[in-house]
Amino acid sequence: MRHKSFLIRLISFWLCLASVSASAQTKSAVEFKRQTEKVDAFVRETMASNHIPGLSLAVLREGKIILAKGYGVSNLELATAVTEKTAFVIFSLTKTFTGVATMMLVEEGKISLADPIAKHLAGLPAAWQQVTIRHLLSHTSGLPDYTNSFTKIEQVLKDYSHSEVLQLVANNPLVFSTGERWLYTNTNFYLLGTLIEKISGKTYEQFLRERIFTPLGMSDTRIDSHRELIPNRADGYSWSDSGFRNALRLSPTLTFSTAGLVSTVLDLAKWDAALYTERLVKKSTLEQMWTNARLNNGDIVPDYGLAFGLSPYKGHRRVGHSGGADGFAAAISRFVDDKVSVIVLTNANEKRPFFINGVANEIAAYFFSK
Repeated sequence: MRHKSFLIRLISFWLCLASVSASAQTKSAVEFKRQTEKVDAFVRETMASNHIPGLSLAVLREGKIILAKGYGVSNLELATAVTEKTAFVIFSLTKTFTGVATMMLVEEGKISLADPIAKHLAGLPAAWQQVTIRHLLSHTSGLPDYTNSFTKIEQVLKDYSHSEVLQLVANNPLVFSTGERWLYTNTNFYLLGTLIEKISGKTYEQFLRERIFTPLGMSDTRIDSHRELIPNRADGYSWSDSGFRNALRLSPTLTFSTAGLVSTVLDLAKWDAALYTERLVKKSTLEQMWTNARLNNGDIVPDYGLAFGLSPYKGHRRVGHSGGADGFAAAISRFVDDKVSVIVLTNANEKRPFFINGVANEIAAYFFSK
């Protein structure tokens, strides 16, 4: 009888646990449904009020996708629906890949953050001789931005060699003495892409494919091309009082390692997951990249580390990057302590600074732990 009584109590205990577990799962499912409904409403309102034809979204917790979906259309003429597999130009999100690729070479001892870029690339102007790899990664170089050199539309559509791009600003003075200030400058990451090619002996895309894309299974991420077919590619649009227009298709030779990649939220989710591990670089390297850069006088750069933005949101520590130019805008916001990441890709570019960051941050806030 004692054994029977014990067995009954044991079964009752397990039934009670199962009931508690089922109740917790039900509560979790209800909460997730509430969160996704709020996200849907926010996204649709944002798209309507900011003239965004299509948007692809992924939300991750600890590197695992908990929500991935598309909204609107990737092509207005064909009314093709956006999905989580739609490929968008990600513009300056490219800089995070360039940054990690550079740090791979640092970890291998092939370059040092303290190296002047002129040590590895010949023919640079005398004024650039004090610019180090760290200065480039942290946007403290003082180099002029080559993208400010264009005055005619046709100039941004043609192809350029690396030397032709750098020659656009080779004779310009520094904007400030190297290391004295912070200024976001595309020339910095164009030089880093050129450095990666010089040190590795491979093209920028080959290096990323062999060292990052293929190992992580990012089969839909690549350098943009106007000639080659890119499955599920979204078309970019701009808005004016007269309605939508097809956006300019910037030359991939201009965007290159600073803004030239095409990707999907599913592929970028793999990128986010990899940064929880040491598959690409050591965690200590990532922490270095996610620590505020410093100026010559020791002052910290408020919102930038090495290739990653560090602006917090509502008191939550955040790392990430945004990107945008004619036709596309993109953002990754990773909330380190909350272990929540949000990826947003769109085929229109709202002109307000950091607009797309704000969209990603607002979505992430629905999933913060209370």
